[in-house]
Amino acid sequence: MKITELSPQYSVSPQIVLPDVAELKRLGFDVVVNNRPDGESDDQPSSDQVKREVEEAGLRYVYNPINLNNLSVAEVSTQNELIQSSDKVFAYCRTGTRSSVLWVLALHNDNVSFDNLFTKVLEKGFDLNRCLPAMQPLKK
Repeated sequence: MKITELSPQYSVSPQIVLPDVAELKRLGFDVVVNNRPDGESDDQPSSDQVKREVEEAGLRYVYNPINLNNLSVAEVSTQNELIQSSDKVFAYCRTGTRSSVLWVLALHNDNVSFDNLFTKVLEKGFDLNRCLPAMQPLKK
């Protein structure tokens, strides 16, 4: 599991497997957010499987799946509530990109902050350029 910290309270990664949950608990995460819709690939664990594992570990599980073709304020708001909480949040999707997109959209206040956050994510290894068409309508 490759975890990328975007802020001290928010980290992202590609798809996790069930044994990764114990490591997330050990690392001090409070919340695990699944931003990947079920059924994208045959090898991904289902949301229900991950939820069961996360809750058995004593962590909170949030299912906030996004599809960049119909990304809405609702998904961004859900992620923002978690980001703004005092909890240490771990979010994942297939590659970590969608979880990073939500972080940028949740935290930006204007074009300058959007560009700064976007650049920070690029520097962390996530190319969000292909996501810009989905992100533009949700910019503040």
